[in-house]
Amino acid sequence: MNPFARRRIPSLEGFTLIEIVVVLFILGVVISMAAVLTRGVSAAQKRSITATRLAAIDAALVQFVQQQRRLPCPADGTRPSTATTNPLPGEEVNRTSAGCTSAGGNYETNGVVPFRALGLSETDASDGWDRRITYRIDPTLAADNALDMSGCDAAGQETPRFSTATVARPCNAACNSTTLTSCTEPGVFIIGKGLTVRNLSGVTVMNPNPGAGLPNTGAAYVLISAGETGGGGYINTGTLGSSTVTDGTEESKNYASASYVSLAATYYVDDTINDASGATHFDDIILRPSVMNVISRAGLGPRTH
Repeated sequence: MNPFARRRIPSLEGFTLIEIVVVLFILGVVISMAAVLTRGVSAAQKRSITATRLAAIDAALVQFVQQQRRLPCPADGTRPSTATTNPLPGEEVNRTSAGCTSAGGNYETNGVVPFRALGLSETDASDGWDRRITYRIDPTLAADNALDMSGCDAAGQETPRFSTATVARPCNAACNSTTLTSCTEPGVFIIGKGLTVRNLSGVTVMNPNPGAGLPNTGAAYVLISAGETGGGGYINTGTLGSSTVTDGTEESKNYASASYVSLAATYYVDDTINDASGATHFDDIILRPSVMNVISRAGLGPRTH
């Protein structure tokens, strides 16, 4: 081999402009796909967190009922977390022995979970997007012993009987196994108690006033997360969150700032999901147990023979 022969050095050619553009385009597509996937996973995680917290609040409310034999009144969602004067954030407000009142303002307007009364933290009472959970109840269910059905009897024969009664009565303290004519039937005890819940089509799915002889299916309370879009949920500064899309007509009725007119006029949207923006948009996450369900889980149901 000739030691003086020149060694051939490979040419060092660079990328062409077209190749660079193609690479950048592909990289952009990959990044966009990753962002969409990450956003979807994040939203799913927040929905999961919200569902878990709603279940925990529900359990805390049942425990409260078990101990107090009533529901707590809502807290004021406009109170910032830093407030040090009464009412404190998360504090039950406007309650008397007869239930929630409208003293100092409409008790249902701005109502959120009273986490202090339930022994929860503010985070526990917020959804996965850090908005306070809206809390609506029938105000009479916060009255003393409003959910104590233990003095009623499933075999009660006190008149008028459930088949014809139209007005609720408390359990008769004189009830005993030998005088069933003085025992109040459970169905009479809960006549008209609870909230009306309707779905997006306006069909009533929970009804506290179905008519004489028909079982009460009203909701004891409604817990509402404003969902991913956030419209109508309070944040910890006491400010009402705005929606990232155009909220539907029915979804807007779930806003925590919405006025409570009367039990008959109360309107809650069922937890049917429609992700389209506009008049039919609905992404609220809702929990709505019946009055009888809460009484039963709290161990305050009627006695039986």
